[in-house]
Amino acid sequence: MALSTNQSISLTGASTIDGKQVATFSTVVSTGLSYTSVSTQITDQDLYEKNKAEVRKDRDDFQAVADNLSDSLESGSAKGTE
Repeated sequence: MALSTNQSISLTGASTIDGKQVATFSTVVSTGLSYTSVSTQITDQDLYEKNKAEVRKDRDDFQAVADNLSDSLESGSAKGTE
């Protein structure tokens, strides 16, 4: 018998406009996954409608952080998201 482990990291983020939260993003990054799915929750529909471009950019930036973290897990060099 042999021990098998799998590392995963929960990652969350928030999109804010003028100090107000508009959306939250979350994902779980894990070794062995070729794609990281990002969940988006709109928390202020009115602000979202008025600021779609900015919120979507934040979502894309969050996806890039998740992708970089996933790549670092695969290479064994995961140290954080900063």
